[in-house]
Amino acid sequence: MNLKGQAHDLIKNINGRLGSSAYDTAWMARVPADGGGGPRWPELLDWLIKHQQADGSWGGQIAYYHDRIICTLAAIVALKEYGIDKTAQQAIERGERYIWHNLDRLHSDPFELVGFELILPTLLIEALELGLKIPQHTCGYSHIRQKKLELIPPDLLYSPRVTIVHSLEFLGKEGDPDRLGQALAVNGSLGNSPAATSYYLIRGGTDQRALTYLEDVLDRYKHAVSLYPCHIYLLTWTLHSLGFCEQPLSNFVDVSIWEEIRANLSEKGIGLDPTFGIEDCDITSVTIRLLTLAGYSVDPNILSRFANPEKFIFRTYDYERNPSIGTNIHALEAIHVLPEYPDRDKYRKQILDFLMDNRVFNTYWIDKWHASPYYATAHVLVGICRTAPEPIDECECQSTVEWIIHTQREDGSWGFFDRGTVEETAYAMITLLHYHRHCSTLANLDVLKKGAHFLEKMSEEGKQDALYPRLYIEKCLYTPQDVVHATVLAARILYHETFGESL
Repeated sequence: MNLKGQAHDLIKNINGRLGSSAYDTAWMARVPADGGGGPRWPELLDWLIKHQQADGSWGGQIAYYHDRIICTLAAIVALKEYGIDKTAQQAIERGERYIWHNLDRLHSDPFELVGFELILPTLLIEALELGLKIPQHTCGYSHIRQKKLELIPPDLLYSPRVTIVHSLEFLGKEGDPDRLGQALAVNGSLGNSPAATSYYLIRGGTDQRALTYLEDVLDRYKHAVSLYPCHIYLLTWTLHSLGFCEQPLSNFVDVSIWEEIRANLSEKGIGLDPTFGIEDCDITSVTIRLLTLAGYSVDPNILSRFANPEKFIFRTYDYERNPSIGTNIHALEAIHVLPEYPDRDKYRKQILDFLMDNRVFNTYWIDKWHASPYYATAHVLVGICRTAPEPIDECECQSTVEWIIHTQREDGSWGFFDRGTVEETAYAMITLLHYHRHCSTLANLDVLKKGAHFLEKMSEEGKQDALYPRLYIEKCLYTPQDVVHATVLAARILYHETFGESL
């Protein structure tokens, strides 16, 4: 069992696996063929019918209602436009029933999806205009949509430098094809989104680069994904996740990879891919910390453009409605390795206060980029361990640790929803192991042993990928499989570094 060798091979061979997106596939299925009269890719309608869930919905394996509702709406709209046979009609009827039964359950999810408040009202209107039998309300999202749009200057609505470009399908019949075309990125996409790019073509866009972009997506995946390309995000996040093992990343990373990351970091920061054109604080923070620990010199002022000088916390992107827990813990880790960062101590204090004030029930954290609290809780508690000037006060984290211990399942796994998952088990293990190593010795080590046995068993049986349900938040849920695999390897390596082969 050469876990470190596996880690090195993973970093060397990151390949952009993200898993399918029913939402984006539905939008691509609506792109008309040349001359109209039918879909350009009829096989995508077949894909939709084949991938409908037993309960009538579309979306990930986890019943996350925002994901299932938005994917189901997109799918039945596509099938209504082009799917005219009996099988398609039956699929539509099952999808309609799912929406009636579950639209009002949106409030039960920990967080909404990217652009959800903009897209849901538009899709509901489109569905009703097509004669689909669905509810005629938006669960309050029309009001939230208006609040979001008030944050964005009207002249920037079509700007390729504002993240709303990634969700411009929300414009519906109001979208201007010419202005949409002007917002295309160098790769022919709207915001590296297959859905938004498909919308441009549906609205009558004529730039062939958009069609080429979508054909590239299909050639690579045979269906649509939620985000493409996103190489820098996947590379930096895989490295960051592997760093949870507390081993020097130089053990796993070739110099050429550091050079690639450094070359993409500018004075404005770094984004999810060179083709995206929009930097963000989360990837920038992680990149700054990784490069600094690898021995590179980084200008501390790069991070300043994302700072809120009034609240002394950080935003992920301009014009966001909600600050991110994950972004702020990663910014805290970045300024921890930047002793010359302006007002460093004040930012450190305010970020810590922000994090502690935003624990759910004074117990765990949730974040806008991941559906599971185990993700956010692992990132925050590990980040605090890394940045605290002295060992954490045991009582400050006791309720969090107790929550993790007492939510372990009988088979040794953890999972916030209806099942245990390999990914969430890795986050729980990482959190407990860092607490055990840096704060206070755990009294019951059997919890860690059971968790380690679960991860090892799933890996030996080759079931880890099957148990990587979509939990990362985009316009629908998705799985960056290399990132998740790095997290699992980190948990297993950290366990063996702490206890050896067995307790």
